[in-house]
Amino acid sequence: MKKLLVLGMLALAGLALAQPKVFKGTEPGRAGGAYRITSISDPRTWNPFVARETSSTDIIKLFLPYLTTYDPYTQAPEGRLAKSWEVRNNGLTVIFKLREGAKWSDGQNIDADDVVFSATVHADQRVNSNSRSSFILDGQPIRWTKVDQYTVRADFPKPYAPALIQSWYIVPEHIFGPAYRAGVQQLQALWNLDTPPAQVVSGGPFKLDSYVKGERVVLVRNPNYWGVDERNNPVAYLERYTVQIVPDLNAQLARFLAGEADTFAAANADQVAQVLERIRGNRLRAEIFPNADVTLGTNFIVFNWNHKDSFKESLFRQVKFRRAMAHLMDKKSMIEVALGGLGQPQWSPISIPNKAFFTDDVAKFEFSPQKAAQLLAELGFRSKNRDGWLVNAQGKVLEFNLVTNQGNNVRERIAQIFRDEARKIGVKVEYRPIDFNELVRQLTSPAADGTREFDAILIGLTGGIEPAFSRNVWELNGSLHMWNLGTGGKNPAKVEAFEVLIDTLMKRGATTLDQAQRRQIYVQFQKVVAENLPIIYTVAPAYNPARLTRLGGMFPKEQINSINEQYPYIETVFAKE
Repeated sequence: MKKLLVLGMLALAGLALAQPKVFKGTEPGRAGGAYRITSISDPRTWNPFVARETSSTDIIKLFLPYLTTYDPYTQAPEGRLAKSWEVRNNGLTVIFKLREGAKWSDGQNIDADDVVFSATVHADQRVNSNSRSSFILDGQPIRWTKVDQYTVRADFPKPYAPALIQSWYIVPEHIFGPAYRAGVQQLQALWNLDTPPAQVVSGGPFKLDSYVKGERVVLVRNPNYWGVDERNNPVAYLERYTVQIVPDLNAQLARFLAGEADTFAAANADQVAQVLERIRGNRLRAEIFPNADVTLGTNFIVFNWNHKDSFKESLFRQVKFRRAMAHLMDKKSMIEVALGGLGQPQWSPISIPNKAFFTDDVAKFEFSPQKAAQLLAELGFRSKNRDGWLVNAQGKVLEFNLVTNQGNNVRERIAQIFRDEARKIGVKVEYRPIDFNELVRQLTSPAADGTREFDAILIGLTGGIEPAFSRNVWELNGSLHMWNLGTGGKNPAKVEAFEVLIDTLMKRGATTLDQAQRRQIYVQFQKVVAENLPIIYTVAPAYNPARLTRLGGMFPKEQINSINEQYPYIETVFAKE
């Protein structure tokens, strides 16, 4: 990570790159063919200012460009739409040079107006973009200005450590601008799922071709894309990219075993065994890499602190209650039963593979029903009613609903294990799986008075190499400050002292350039979270990737990891057959 910082903020000038963008593949590729994957849920939107869930963003990232990201081989900053950059004023100013000649799929130029407009909208509190935290530092906005048609200047109120590896989406100003000027609601209504795919303009390697709810999303190669390989051949190689909607992990496995999906990440040892058995029987031309890494993604339970029921809101805000719930997490059984032994317990928010920042030296509220019962007794739940449920002095039963996304068999089993352990000590947990998009709606859509309707949700977040990118979760006004969500990008009405401390640490971590100091900050952050448990972590599955051998451009076994997964760029993946 120190390398990232040095290259990211202290390099005085990025090297001018030849236009267009050159994508370095793992082997020579060829044009044509199709790539097929599965998704457990339909997307919710094509609009990047509205999207908060991977079911949407995993598709949006295929057709919208971004300025910079990180090199999958070196993790150094890498230009995408930006061909070069110059850092000035001790990191407070960055001048980006854009690729001249880059075009949207409708033939319009992609230029500085698109970049400045997109940054302006992402920063607008009324829009409440999930990327807003990348445009505000310590409450002050980053100022984006147009220098000329292909030059953009960013002025930071403070040096921003990950400034050159952000991947925020750029939209066509000529499409979104008129709607934005007409009102935020009109902007948010653009590019919904009813929008004809031909009207969704692309600046990425693919463009939308068709969408059938509950069945599939199809994208086709964008002929206007501005990428080439090292032999100056245009990329993406693939002519077609299909996402089949398969709302069950076991059904997704069945499609892979039938050769109808090109990649798959086995969720547990049983799925690994089924793939291996099919390969060894010469009934599937594929490879699988069991336990290649630990996944970056997390699974956790979050309680609703903005509940309309004042009793539940008060209960969920009690740290003793949350610690009691943590003591009911039988992580050993979760790993054995839900993951087939392929996984690790998780105690804090930074992903285990993120070695630059992860620490295991945090509070651990280990599985102990006895300690859970003791903590609940201290909260007044000392006796049980005739049905065996814990009650307080007023006879109020200790009960809540727990939901997770239907079809995610791992989460479903984790939830069932938790429910069963809670039941043993008299905590009544009504568990049921629901549709993923409905789950996200309950989590992220408060009513006008700021209340939300759920009790507890088992869900997960994508991880990454940069903790500052999770500011939308941990800062008080973050759009995914999910346990205590404010409305309209504002702070929650009531906050706890530890939340303020986390907010401070996240701001310091983002604006500190010294790597050692950054690690100290994020270690403290993990300790505060683990001690106070606004989110109660469960287990981290192993990363067990599999793929059909018909694919080219993939990483060899020794280069596979959960950060970059199976290939460096989708642009250089190709079909051998």
